[in-house]
Amino acid sequence: MDRVTTFCRLRSALAPAIRPVLAYVPPVRWLALKLLARRQPAEVSIDGLAFEVHPADFGVTFEIASTGEYEPITRGACVASLEAGATFVDIGAHVGLFAVPAAKAVGVEGRVVCFEPDPDNRRLLERNVARHELSNVEVVGAAVADHAGSITLKRSSFNTGDHRIDPGKSARGVEVPMVSLDAWIEEHGIEPDVIKMDVQGAEPLVIAGMQDLLEGNRPLHIFLEFAPAMLRSANTDPRELLQRLTACGFVMRIIDERHAGSIEADVEAVMSACPARSYINLHCVRGVR
Repeated sequence: MDRVTTFCRLRSALAPAIRPVLAYVPPVRWLALKLLARRQPAEVSIDGLAFEVHPADFGVTFEIASTGEYEPITRGACVASLEAGATFVDIGAHVGLFAVPAAKAVGVEGRVVCFEPDPDNRRLLERNVARHELSNVEVVGAAVADHAGSITLKRSSFNTGDHRIDPGKSARGVEVPMVSLDAWIEEHGIEPDVIKMDVQGAEPLVIAGMQDLLEGNRPLHIFLEFAPAMLRSANTDPRELLQRLTACGFVMRIIDERHAGSIEADVEAVMSACPARSYINLHCVRGVR
């Protein structure tokens, strides 16, 4: 845990300075990714589970190679919230670091639905599902937003977990299918018990497409990455997202990867706790004892 704590502190301090260099200085990015690909593994093991990952990645793989873990407190809380037979929805599933242990937690009577629009991430996700022989996982090659159709996915050139959907139809991205969660779960007849959402600032679009689910009264856990800077860059107000969740009866808890715990918080406490250009993970709970 000491390595995780140190990594989290360094990331919060250094990432705002390093990210622009990697994004806008191609020679530096090329050299850094070449060196990273030689240093980092193509396969990792976390909690006894094996995963294929992207070696040349300054995101998830870099964290695992540096600490031997990936968001252990958040992943642990997410899996602990699942019971046998439950339904888990993973929005932005990446390579399956949450989905695979979730599938084992819910068992053969449960169900895991993974939404992953990026083709490279999805390929590794499908391999990781197959290698663990998980028959209760469905992989959906679509982004989740506020309506069905298609949308542009802007792919990060150095962080495979930082791809972002862009309603503005950027020429730099790739076109991917898009669904709303309310419509998808109605069509497929599922009732989520736990939702994990990691969509790099597109949370308001996802929330807008799950109004029926939010306005219901079923017990529900939502785990989400909360990054005010990303939300503002998408022309949305971070407070409005938090206020919407609390208005729907959710109690928010800040997950602290540095100190291995979580603490209940209101909107202002969450805003105060979140680093200006970084993020925190939230566990939002409704109707669960």
